[in-house]
Amino acid sequence: MEDTQNLTLYEDDFYGKNEAQEKLIQFVVFRAASEWYGVEITNVREVVNFEKITYLPSSPEHIAGIFSLRGNILSATDLKKIFGLPAQNLTEKSKLVIIKSGILETGILVDDVTEPLDVPADQIDPTLTTIAPERADYLSGTCHVGEKFIGILKAEKILQAKK
Repeated sequence: MEDTQNLTLYEDDFYGKNEAQEKLIQFVVFRAASEWYGVEITNVREVVNFEKITYLPSSPEHIAGIFSLRGNILSATDLKKIFGLPAQNLTEKSKLVIIKSGILETGILVDDVTEPLDVPADQIDPTLTTIAPERADYLSGTCHVGEKFIGILKAEKILQAKK
């Protein structure tokens, strides 16, 4: 006598009971002059209060100088120089966003930092074609969050800037 079992299959067995979860990418969002930028949180080591920066003779124009962070000497990159933005005085909101890619690190001088932001991957658009090519090379995409238009930075490109 053969032992058979009756097996009933439902749609949930094939497609899962939970809907596919939307992929979120977390960014550290900051302001340079009047523009907003973000960098993936996986490329951010930390955000620190503005430190004393020492001018470094013969350095590229976008390097504001060097600073010491717990005994490590890092360069301070002025994003405004890379993007041709107007210079602004430093304030109590000014910070250094320490970014990394591989073994390279730098501190980006920023005017303000917001809380980390989760952005659905499908809300990230390609870089606008109206952005000048020399600026577009530093961006991997753009997104709108509330009233902010955010340029998504390529950390590795900022670290290799030769401007």
